[in-house]
Amino acid sequence: MLLSLSILSTSFSFKLFTNASEKISYYAKIEESGIYFYSNPIEQEESKLFILPQSYFVYLTDEANENFYVSQYKDVHGYVRKQDVVVMNGTPTMPYASRNFTIKDLDGLSLYPSPSFTNNTTLAKIDYLTIVSSYYGEMPGENIPDINCPWFYCKVSEDDTTLFGYVYSDSCYKISSISPNTESFEVVSSPIFEISEGQEGSLSEVAMAFIVIGVSLPCILIIYLLIKPSLQKSKIPTPKKKIRKRHGDYFEFDENDLN
Repeated sequence: MLLSLSILSTSFSFKLFTNASEKISYYAKIEESGIYFYSNPIEQEESKLFILPQSYFVYLTDEANENFYVSQYKDVHGYVRKQDVVVMNGTPTMPYASRNFTIKDLDGLSLYPSPSFTNNTTLAKIDYLTIVSSYYGEMPGENIPDINCPWFYCKVSEDDTTLFGYVYSDSCYKISSISPNTESFEVVSSPIFEISEGQEGSLSEVAMAFIVIGVSLPCILIIYLLIKPSLQKSKIPTPKKKIRKRHGDYFEFDENDLN
């Protein structure tokens, strides 16, 4: 029974080892200016959401295709081009930029789904003097003549609904500055996002041989301990029982009894 339990335990351990899988994620640093965060893993203007703040990080969770990573910036999910970011092995204390701005337009400021005034639908109206703290990044777009201002991609809440969109920065003031993030870690040249099932069990032949030997020795020892009493018992000679012959009223001894 002990041997059966040992073999069962060994088999279970190997099953856990070879079938285990692990999901891995990384932070990637934005070291250059003008790096876009995309809504789709396609390199086209319609997929660009905003320009990521330089020196900060995006959170990578997977590969989308040969050109894009699946990523996250704050609570916005999207994609970044592989060539635009530097994957690192570490967790920054402040991965995302923080910025506030205040609405200065007396009539309030419209939140748009794209950085344009023309043929655009208003998602929400942000009231005068509202402080917006959910800044994500900037985006070039349609401008008022002779005024070249970026659009801010941000988030607002209206009627218990969270809305993401763009506001024109010329109608904002008290815009806080963004301090550079100086955090840096070891660069990961070839990130692996998932260790697939069975990959941990892909050992060399030498390593596998040592594992087999290590598992077999305890089993052999247990078998030996179980059969050892039987082996010792079989080596003890059984004494012959002396037989006395009886003839009538006396006993006759066998001559061999005298020896």
